[in-house]
Amino acid sequence: MQYRRLGRTGLQVSELSYGAARGAAQNPSQFIDTVHACLDAGINLIDTAGGYDLGESERVLGQALVGHDDVIVETKYCPYDSYRADATYVGTPDALVAAAEESLRRLRRDRLDIFLGHGLRTLETLDRFMTDGCYAAMCRLREQGKVRFIGISELSEGDGTHQILQRAVPGGAFDVVMLTINLMLQTAVESVLPLCAQHDVGTVVMMALNQSSGVSGLTSLEAARELIRRYIGTGQLPDAPPYTEAGLLDFLQPYPIPEAAIRYVLAQPVSTCCVGVRSQERLAQNLRALAPPYLDAQRQERLKELFGGIVRQTF
Repeated sequence: MQYRRLGRTGLQVSELSYGAARGAAQNPSQFIDTVHACLDAGINLIDTAGGYDLGESERVLGQALVGHDDVIVETKYCPYDSYRADATYVGTPDALVAAAEESLRRLRRDRLDIFLGHGLRTLETLDRFMTDGCYAAMCRLREQGKVRFIGISELSEGDGTHQILQRAVPGGAFDVVMLTINLMLQTAVESVLPLCAQHDVGTVVMMALNQSSGVSGLTSLEAARELIRRYIGTGQLPDAPPYTEAGLLDFLQPYPIPEAAIRYVLAQPVSTCCVGVRSQERLAQNLRALAPPYLDAQRQERLKELFGGIVRQTF
């Protein structure tokens, strides 16, 4: 495992990190075994949130991490009434502080390493988060030593051109951002990553496999083909060759689609690529992507030619 600097936090984080959004409620023992396998592989950053599995992700993760105080845990407070792109903003400073306290309890920790505002999705609600006391409450938690570093995550299906992060990063308010980059939603590479480098903000990449759907995404060749069909259906890709050809992604061989997707992310100047897995077998497959230079320039350029125009995430 290689490690990269997480911006101005100074933390050295594993280039592959673990997304603990799913699995804790369905099969706690398997979830714990997977967490321990991640630690054995050198992964030292785990992402979770108070809303994942109704808190079970944090609770079971806290159980799994007993005796592993050196692991960096990132968790989040969602200031909306759901994870939908059109959700209503309901954030308050009191709710944010209560969420942080509850996360500390479930995770069995005396401080949160990284605490994010979860899924900021419009410029208007970003402005509210910054001015209604929520951001000030995050800063107070940091001053009290209950939180080490603060940041925000985006909701890429609601903001595919990353307007929120383009406004937030230059302001200097946040140490870390969580953003979407994958083979088919590449816009942050040119719009956000240079800003993060300029302002020394750590970057945790999510949805490298575009994996919110069980039938489309970058989890297999057939799922990737289905994702392409869905992008054609939304009008973001043409209903014509080469997009309609079965061999469209053959140039990524010999890499399987999930490995190519992780390699693409790690070829960018990011701090870490966060991927969720439910089995040690899948973890072992993902670890095969950890070989510099990850993905050669020719394949990256072809991916940009094919999918660089996509600006709205589809599942």
